[in-house]
Amino acid sequence: ERSASEKSSFNGVELVDVRKSYVTGDRKVEAVRGVNLSIHQPGLYAVMGPSGSGKSSLLHLLGGLDRPDSGTIEISGRRIDALGEQELTRYRRRDIGIIFQQFNLLPTMTAIENVTLPGVLDGMPMDEARTRGLQLLDELGVKPRADHRPDALSGGEQQRVAIARSLLFGPSVVLADEPTGSLDSASSDRLWALLDELATNREVLILMVTHEPSAAVRCGRVYVLRDGVIAGSFDVDGMDESELVHRATHTGRS
Repeated sequence: ERSASEKSSFNGVELVDVRKSYVTGDRKVEAVRGVNLSIHQPGLYAVMGPSGSGKSSLLHLLGGLDRPDSGTIEISGRRIDALGEQELTRYRRRDIGIIFQQFNLLPTMTAIENVTLPGVLDGMPMDEARTRGLQLLDELGVKPRADHRPDALSGGEQQRVAIARSLLFGPSVVLADEPTGSLDSASSDRLWALLDELATNREVLILMVTHEPSAAVRCGRVYVLRDGVIAGSFDVDGMDESELVHRATHTGRS
């Protein structure tokens, strides 16, 4: 196992013709309709699209929270669409990091207990889990808050604790679901700087799902999801928000 300070090995993300439908009542909804996506460099990336474009469904598939109807999903060199249930549970715990908008911290546990919980559930020795967790909280600037429960932490501090939890096993791919959606603008700016630093220093691919231009403009490349397919992509390269919105709106349209 890698220590908290070691860089992850990197393989990236590869999706080929991934499809997923849901049945709601008597209606079949094609949420993901043949997504192809290939990212093989660490960094900050965004999947951007309007409500109903399939962003949440795609995130669930990448995170192993749901299975595709067809197609292949390879994360860090592993075909997760082919994993059995036990292997998929292990994948979610060890091999992928997920940062949620609402933090998803357990209110009765301290910051360090929240960070180490995935390791404890996986059978990691308690002292090893605590050492890793404290190292991550220190790296993220919240070690002095390690023994505080979530209700004693600011929103930005809670998000940093959630990020530390996602990094406990040193994943090479981290998924972020609107990670600044519950933060004020100052906390959001600090979080973007932090995620950029993590992507660079740890060689992590951070793939964020968002509909917010203010979030996507902080990424290196944007993939536009429309009607369940990737309509196209572009490098952000210093764009402001209005330029990004214009480019995203017109990407993939004839």
